[in-house]
Amino acid sequence: MSRFVIRFDDVCPGMAWARFQPFLDFFERHPQVKPLLGIVPDNRDPKLDVAPRRANFWDLARQWHARGWTLAQHGTTHEYSLPGGGLLGVGTKSEFAGLPLDTQRERLARGQAILKREGVWQPCFMAPSHSFDHDTLRALRGLGFEAVTDGYGLYPYELEGITLVPQLFSTPIHLGFGIYTLCLHVNSMSDARLAATLRFMTHNASRLIDFDEARRARAPRLLAPAARAVSSSALRALRQVRRGG
Repeated sequence: MSRFVIRFDDVCPGMAWARFQPFLDFFERHPQVKPLLGIVPDNRDPKLDVAPRRANFWDLARQWHARGWTLAQHGTTHEYSLPGGGLLGVGTKSEFAGLPLDTQRERLARGQAILKREGVWQPCFMAPSHSFDHDTLRALRGLGFEAVTDGYGLYPYELEGITLVPQLFSTPIHLGFGIYTLCLHVNSMSDARLAATLRFMTHNASRLIDFDEARRARAPRLLAPAARAVSSSALRALRQVRRGG
């Protein structure tokens, strides 16, 4: 049976709070469902500031942490340094991939220090634009991170000592088995998409799992490599079509 992790990117003080609120209301009604939130420790990307900044943002983050939600470090400043999609090849820009290991480690450590200071750090990372490389994973491992919410396939797998929990689609496409992470950007969601996502979550609440459960799932031995190869090829082809070849 397919199971789903609900992931929100770009969670920061100036996010679209009015569009996020219906999801917060859903989690109040379904306290057993615990989402994955990508927290930008020190947002300097003006594109993410779409609403007045919440002065109580870190108080809210601590409340989410206390409720058992997974708070992933979503980059450090969400500023892009280099072009390129990193290991996954699905993005066109990166905050980390392509930079020297020491530079990546220093940037990641600055974001980690903020989350630790605010009392909400957890050993999970979410790369801006899904872009990271082997040195990003090595730096993360050295800083005590254990998992990344990204990768190809239908089940988690290990790379550079880090567990990758695949994230393929932003809609609930699935094959009837496996672990799927729904990647949601509330800043840009249409009304129709928001409503459709909430309907799916309501009708499938029993199949929504938290990130910790997802990262512990393991694929049948013969299925894992094939699933990663197929999902990688399919997603890359889809991205090419969307870019016009």
